[in-house]
Amino acid sequence: MILKNTGKGRQAGSLFILLLIQLLFSANILMAQAKPKDYKTQWKKIDELIEKGLTKTAITQVKKIYPLAKKDNNDAQLIKSLMFESMLNEQVDENAGINSIKAMEAEAATAKQPAKSLLQSMTAQLYWNYFQNNRWNLYNRTNTDNFKKDDIATWGAEDFHSKISSLYLASINEAKLLQSSKLESFDAIIQTYGYRYLRSSLYDFLAHRALDYFTNDERDVNKPAYQFTIKQAEAFADANEFAKASFKTKDTASLYYKAITIFQQLTYFHLKDNKADALIDLEINRLQFMKNHAVMEDKEKLYEQSLIRLTKKYAADSAAAQASYLLASIYNTRGEQYNPFNKKDMQYEKKRAKEICEAVIVKFPKSEGGINCKSLLNQITSNSFTLTTEKVNVIGQPFRMLVNYKNVNKLYFRLIKTSKEELKRIDINNIEDENIWKKIISLKSVRDWNESLPDLKDYQQHATEAKVDALPNGLYILLASEKPTFSNKENILALHTTYVSNISFVKNNSGEYYVLNRETGYPLANAKVQIWERRYDYQRSEYSEDKKELLTTDKNGYIKVKPDNDGRNIMLEISHEKDYLFLDDNYYISRELKPQQQPTITRAFLFTDRSIYRPGQIIYFKGIVMQTITAERRTMAVESFKSKLILRDANGQKVGELNLMTNEFGSYHGSFKLPEGGLNGNFSVLDSNTNAYAYFNVEEYKRPKFYVEVKKPDGTYRVNEEITVKGNAKAYAGNNVDGATVKYRVVRKVRMPIWWDYGFSYAKIRQPYGGREEMEITNGETTTDANGEFKITFKAIPDESVDK
Repeated sequence: MILKNTGKGRQAGSLFILLLIQLLFSANILMAQAKPKDYKTQWKKIDELIEKGLTKTAITQVKKIYPLAKKDNNDAQLIKSLMFESMLNEQVDENAGINSIKAMEAEAATAKQPAKSLLQSMTAQLYWNYFQNNRWNLYNRTNTDNFKKDDIATWGAEDFHSKISSLYLASINEAKLLQSSKLESFDAIIQTYGYRYLRSSLYDFLAHRALDYFTNDERDVNKPAYQFTIKQAEAFADANEFAKASFKTKDTASLYYKAITIFQQLTYFHLKDNKADALIDLEINRLQFMKNHAVMEDKEKLYEQSLIRLTKKYAADSAAAQASYLLASIYNTRGEQYNPFNKKDMQYEKKRAKEICEAVIVKFPKSEGGINCKSLLNQITSNSFTLTTEKVNVIGQPFRMLVNYKNVNKLYFRLIKTSKEELKRIDINNIEDENIWKKIISLKSVRDWNESLPDLKDYQQHATEAKVDALPNGLYILLASEKPTFSNKENILALHTTYVSNISFVKNNSGEYYVLNRETGYPLANAKVQIWERRYDYQRSEYSEDKKELLTTDKNGYIKVKPDNDGRNIMLEISHEKDYLFLDDNYYISRELKPQQQPTITRAFLFTDRSIYRPGQIIYFKGIVMQTITAERRTMAVESFKSKLILRDANGQKVGELNLMTNEFGSYHGSFKLPEGGLNGNFSVLDSNTNAYAYFNVEEYKRPKFYVEVKKPDGTYRVNEEITVKGNAKAYAGNNVDGATVKYRVVRKVRMPIWWDYGFSYAKIRQPYGGREEMEITNGETTTDANGEFKITFKAIPDESVDK
């Protein structure tokens, strides 16, 4: 178990306060209050036992510290002993989680403040840890009413959240006492990593621990009729206005509502501070929480305005540097959306972010915001480029090269003529190896030049085309460098291989190829095609290429490559007059399969007249027998098909049998009288010749005297409009049921279209998305009128957390 406060949404350098529960506990930790030497010696022995793996002996030693700390009124050492005992017991006892909770609760019940509040917060975390570890078993557990829940193993998710919430709230209930309680008296169990001044009081520490829980995703909490949503602009207001704001809701159990309440209490407390550091830190955490969970349409704008307000109001405070970093992050994210065709207004947002980061680094280089800004600035100003050409270009003609680049204004190029054998020898596929780059740089070039690139100073990714002059036939490496030295140190290098040839070919899956002139499309007759076969060598764990048959194209440039029994992976080495092409592409030639006679499939479909019967009633059933010829993809009814129908009871025993034959429509029908006095339950009718089943229930039940029909609403509706649903209750005799009580419940569930999340993917079948929880819109009672009719009116409240 770790008791900590991290501060939501924080990055490098954020405050991290925790109760130390570590297997290797530092022996030199500061001890508080009475007899520090005695405690230090005890803990040193426990450390040694833990290192040796003597867990049970260590537990015995920990238990000796508890009465000593109790006698000395040393709350820190007492709590530390409880924590260690809990942690060590988890290694030897599978029920340690529940036992630790009971022990901590018992101690909290008798403890005095401020230790009581600390123990309540610890107990809440123990419950939260237990819930998370057993979440898989709690998802579908039903809550029970009027049941004494002494054993937490019987609890549902709602019970856990209720308990955890109450404990965290209780831990900060005595706010004034905790606000005056410093952390120093608990140094034996609380350790801080910098920024101690931000959590100077026990109230700060415990309130932020509570926030860690309440700002969590509340998907495990059942939603009431009116779920709390954050949609008031005051959520993003300045500290004074936010602390006084009223957030009203019927959903007082909402974790987010409780989080806002704690944010308000903490804000009000820190408004009185002489230094604004803790308040600024709190404001940043609050704004990030609101940005992540608010549902108003303009929340992004409100979030940005709030950060701007913070940076201006506290311009001289290093704590506000983090707000500047978050503001720069907003602009950088916008810049990522830049598109020269439909998002041109985002072009210089990265530049805007860069300027903010540079100012923060100059002013507050060692602050949290300054450190984060350095990282973001490196990301914005980083340079990169890639090269792309056609895989094969025409002999004697210049061709184009596409250069994608960022923050580069000039590139230097080399063209190196190479061969397939040389590329294999230098192992070009292992390009991450620095030695491979050294080999490539050392190769002799046939041409060198440079190109200036448009530099728009917007720190965006751009693309431009550059000309490559005409080349003779061959395989080439196109090498690019940011520096003219082509050094592989502190330099960016990129390479691209391209072929220059007038040979091309087309193929089909049957191993037939046509060799053509790349420029004119005319067939190349008498071209020599050397077949290479690619196989995996399991002994050497690599692919090998074996030289196979040599083929010659006919007047139409045609050849056919024959497959073997298992198919073949082949490559083509083609020569025609003085031209040559040997691509690294490989093609699979599959073995031709002769169509086989597919068997016919015969199956039956069984139907019963009802789904539930009483013992002794007659069950009427019908069957249809169909036959499918898979090769022809044709299905037809089967006439004169003989079937044996068997009735089985709840134990699977045969209690009836019929022999039937299908008519000219492929159907048969029959009936069984159900047995009386036996075991009721799930019965079945089996067609033993097709193995088709029909299942139904046999139960003792009282037949209802009336039925209810709910009519589909007329017309169409929009969200937030009122909808009236009408219904009617009638007796089976046909008369209306008037004055009857109708209890109803209206539930909403979000369902996305079947294509949701697939973009423009094709031919994908998926169930409609329904991952969001049901939410009860309303419930109540009404009464049928003289005509047996009733009305239910409700408002179509939308789920505002779903993107409109």
